[in-house]
Amino acid sequence: MAKNFFRKELSFALAVISIILLYIFGSNPAIKESLISEGIIFLVIFSVIIYAALGVVHHAELLAYKFGEPYGTMILTLSAVTVEIIMIATMMMHGDSDPAIARDTIFSTLMILLNGLTGLIMLIGGIKYGEQKYNIKSTNSFFSMIIGIVGIGLFLPLAIPETRSAFYETFLIFICILLYIFFLRMQSKEHNYYFKFDGGKKNITDDNEHLPPKKDISTFYNFAMLLATIASISLLAESLSVFVDDGIDKLQMPSGVAGLIIAIIIVSPEALTAIRAGLNNDMQRVVNISLGSMLSTVSLTIPAVLIVGLLINQDVHLGLEPIQAAMVVTSLLVGMLTSKDGESNALQGFIHFMLFITFVFLIFV
Repeated sequence: MAKNFFRKELSFALAVISIILLYIFGSNPAIKESLISEGIIFLVIFSVIIYAALGVVHHAELLAYKFGEPYGTMILTLSAVTVEIIMIATMMMHGDSDPAIARDTIFSTLMILLNGLTGLIMLIGGIKYGEQKYNIKSTNSFFSMIIGIVGIGLFLPLAIPETRSAFYETFLIFICILLYIFFLRMQSKEHNYYFKFDGGKKNITDDNEHLPPKKDISTFYNFAMLLATIASISLLAESLSVFVDDGIDKLQMPSGVAGLIIAIIIVSPEALTAIRAGLNNDMQRVVNISLGSMLSTVSLTIPAVLIVGLLINQDVHLGLEPIQAAMVVTSLLVGMLTSKDGESNALQGFIHFMLFITFVFLIFV
């Protein structure tokens, strides 16, 4: 039975084994003294975390298949944002205080999801299928929420006097959570049909053919393994944060690299699922995943990091720097124009992907 479990939950098992080995050998001073050793261990941990993310995707997809849309996408995005919050909190509590790490990670996550992931899928899907259609009401709903929360969470803090920042942060915690709860209510109940589209996936093999019958999918088991895998990722993230900080200091790399690395790990579960959906001509699922993840990132991560900052008595800088603000505004404007008619094509994808390349370029310049 243990053998079957190991084979079935290989990603979780490898994560647990890695945690045990790090606990035994990770504190060895000889490892910290060698940049090569640190680099190798970083790559191993990074690879295990990405592989564990596949386990998160697997259980989230089973639950998604059982409960249907948009509940499946909600499960996946909430799972991913849990990993994001855990990783950012771990980075905040490790080593020297870096009040901008949360902001940089949120910014990087937005750029990867909107420009990198969505742009790449639109580009490939446009080349393969021409135009890919989706429900325009979903993109309008997502962008309205995202722009509103980005405005009050990442722009307004720049204008709030320092003497009132603590009061505003408390207000921000409640308003972001309230907005997201209300959105989830609308998404799952009254406006459920906004996030569905029946016109796609024509003459395409159904992704669900390889899945077992819905009655054979255990809700309790998959939820339990989903949470257990997320917990293992969070423990590995704590070790990864040590090597990220040390590596950036020794190599004298820009501080934004840390946010980029965390963001890549964070979006990996959604990215794998979204790419698969895009290749299967299911652009509605891509929209639900990418924009849904953007929304959960700003509406849940912002209050979460503010709460962590209060608990550990650390300042959190949410206001975007000028370059970051320019990239966010440009990307959101392009995104709104891209989604104005409910169709995507290769040109739109290429524009978004070039914005992503610009984002990466600016980190190092």
